[in-house]
Formats: sequence, C-alpha cells, structure tokens
Amino acid sequence: MKKVIPLISDLSELKSSQAKFSHLIMYDDLNKLTAYQYAHNSLLSMVNDWNRFVQFCQSKHVSALPASVTAIRLFLEKESAQRKYSTLRRYSLTISLLHRLHGLPDPVNHRQIHFTLSALRNLKKGDATQATPFSAEHLSALTKILVSSESIKDLRDLIIYYLMFECILKRGQLRMLSINALDTTNPHAIKLSIGDQTYSLSEIASSLITRWLCIINRDTGFLLCRIDKHENIGNDALNDSSIYRVFRRASERLGLPQHLHFSGQSTRVGATQELFKQGYNLRQIQEVGRWVSPVMPAQYLGQHQLSESEQLVFKRIKSWD
Repeated sequence: MKKVIPLISDLSELKSSQAKFSHLIMYDDLNKLTAYQYAHNSLLSMVNDWNRFVQFCQSKHVSALPASVTAIRLFLEKESAQRKYSTLRRYSLTISLLHRLHGLPDPVNHRQIHFTLSALRNLKKGDATQATPFSAEHLSALTKILVSSESIKDLRDLIIYYLMFECILKRGQLRMLSINALDTTNPHAIKLSIGDQTYSLSEIASSLITRWLCIINRDTGFLLCRIDKHENIGNDALNDSSIYRVFRRASERLGLPQHLHFSGQSTRVGATQELFKQGYNLRQIQEVGRWVSPVMPAQYLGQHQLSESEQLVFKRIKSWD
C-alpha cells in the first residue's frame, strides 16, 4: 500500500531537516520524517542505505541533499561491484524518497539514472538467489528428530516449522501470532485465523500446539515467544534474529551444507512448490499464501517470465527529467 506522508510545511523546519539529512542520520530521524508509517526493518534498511550514500558523498566532497545526478550515478556504479541489483534498486528508492520528502526535485527520475539502473539490471541479471526450499520431507525429518525431545525450545521450534509451512507465513506474521487467533474447539484439528482466512492445522501440528499451550499456561498474548538459554519462557514476541536462529538450527540438524541453509523465506518457497505438486494452480496458491499478486509464487515455481510480466501491472509509467 502506498504511503501518504505529509510534507514539512514550515520553511525553517524544512531547512533544518535538509541540513540534518545532509549528514549521517539516526533511526528516529527517519521514523519521524516518514510519519512513523514504515515497519521497523524497512526503516533500518533505509537508514543504512541513506547513510551509505551520505558517506560516499562526503568522500567525494559533494552534497547528499540535494544530490546531483552524477553523484547518484557514480554511487550506484561503485556499489554495483559488490551489491545485487535488488539492493541497488533499493538504494535509488531511498534516495528518491528522501528528496521528495524534503520538497526537492527527484534526481533519481533523471534519464541518466534510469539508463544506469537499466544497464546494471542487464549486467546483473540472474544474480538474485532464491531461498532454499523447505519441503515436506524436511518437515518430516525434523519431526522425527524433535518430536520426542524434552526441550521446550525444540518443541517451540518444531511448531514454528509446522506453522510457517502449513500456513505459508511471513516472518512478521509469525512474530505477531496471538493465542486468540487459535480455535482449539477440536484439539486434534486446531484452526488458525490469519486476517480473513482460516487454516486447519494438521493433527501433529495441533498436538504440538496443545502441548505448548499447557506449558505456557496463558490465554492471551503472543503464541510464540523467546526462550533464554536456561529455557525460561518470556512474554516478548520473537524477533527476526530469533527466527533466523530457529532456521539455522533446522539446517544444522539436517546436516545441510552452508550454501543450502534455510532462511525465514524457505518455508514459503517450499510450501508453494508443495501446493503446486498437489495440483493447485497459480491463482489458488496466491490465495492460500495471501499474496496480492502471483508475482512471488510464480518466482518460487521457476516461472520467471510470468513473474516478470505480472510485475508490469505494478509499474507506473512516468516521464523522465
């Protein structure tokens, strides 16, 4: 959804903000400027992107805000030596946003930048690597390893694998799952509500969750939470680092080589491929996975041409400077 961020109307405040953003900034600076409309991780990325650009401009003794077309072009070309195209594209979007929020002309919309990005896209075509799919076979193997474990952390991890695979969850959705989202009327077939969709969990997933609910012994709050090294259960939600470690442990338990380690995206890739094997078509998979468009499921299925054609629907055609 497009963000509608109010621009700074007071001239003195605008001038002060431009001066501040011409140097390295802090998380709170950008959070305030964007009217607190961006998610935490998005803001972290944007702050890092902008500070990287500011440091480049400082090294060249040129202005970062407003930035020249030449400075942006040189920055993108320099970063292309070690960054993927998706990262370069994100850099350009951050630079564009910071200019627009300060009422400045968007230098990224210049034809030179468009040509540069187009050239870099062609040069780096295929550099994006897809997450290792987390398959039903992986889930079965992990179940055999962990289902009899007396460790609370092992139980929680196994529940995470099942929920993310069976409900095709994003990391953010997993973090925010609440106990109230569960319907435990039938403990052998628990139902989980995500938005306006309801998922019937498998018997083994239901059994694991029933065990977990008895252990945490509460009726409200986050369903899954952090566990310290002494196996004390906290009240705080999981964070991205916690989820990363959960999937790193899965990779290690299965003895996967480093280049095939799972990420938090692996279950969405694997679940998409599993549904396709079961006979679901792309539109049905899109609905089950709650995707706005078929772009990502098509990408996960290796249908790259279809994925790229679907992306065109979301592209705005605008005139270049």
